[in-house]
Amino acid sequence: MNREEFLKMMIESKFGNVKAFSEFVGVPYTTIRTILENGIGRAGVDNVLKICKGLDISPEQLTNDFKINSVIANTMGTLISLDNNRQVKVYDFTNDQLKEQNNVINFPDRVEEVHKSIINGRKSAAGYAIEVDDYDAEVKSESMVPHGADERVEIAGDSMEPLILKGDEVYIRHQPTVENGEVAIVRIENEGVTCKKFYVDHDTKTITLKSENKKYEDMHFDPSQVTVLGKVLL
Repeated sequence: MNREEFLKMMIESKFGNVKAFSEFVGVPYTTIRTILENGIGRAGVDNVLKICKGLDISPEQLTNDFKINSVIANTMGTLISLDNNRQVKVYDFTNDQLKEQNNVINFPDRVEEVHKSIINGRKSAAGYAIEVDDYDAEVKSESMVPHGADERVEIAGDSMEPLILKGDEVYIRHQPTVENGEVAIVRIENEGVTCKKFYVDHDTKTITLKSENKKYEDMHFDPSQVTVLGKVLL
């Protein structure tokens, strides 16, 4: 007896027919018929979980080739119960975890190295802005590049101490915006490039750049004067 025959036998023994079972579990009749005729591989994980719950059996009994373990099964069961916005958040988180796994995985006792081409050689101030020559940049292949990094930048000032020390090299992800409070590399019109905590006040239409080092005062600009070059990956 294959899995489809087993499934059909379970349905008929508990519910009499497929139509009654489909109404009970909330899976369309045509979907269940397709599964019975063409194989459980056509079911989709959410339908597998609904079918298994309706028959009071474990997903492993039907889906060995799906490699659905208890963690996945329980997670999917919870996911189905969440509203759409929370489902999206779970999806985004798991997608980020997959990307991280496929790039750099750091454990206390083991490091898996990957190589990635990354821009290297430019500097950023951490203090007053400095002029930066984009021709200083070059592309190098490095190992142990953090997930999402596009460039490695040397910090040429002390305004972000003790968070970032003068002379430290930080990795950044190129992006045009950052969230309030995130550390960013920004270009200030007619002044140059600097590393600061970024804040925007939409009511007053003001961008504030804050230092960690208390000897530096906050810097305030009109949004048209500041361009975000990237987020510092701390």
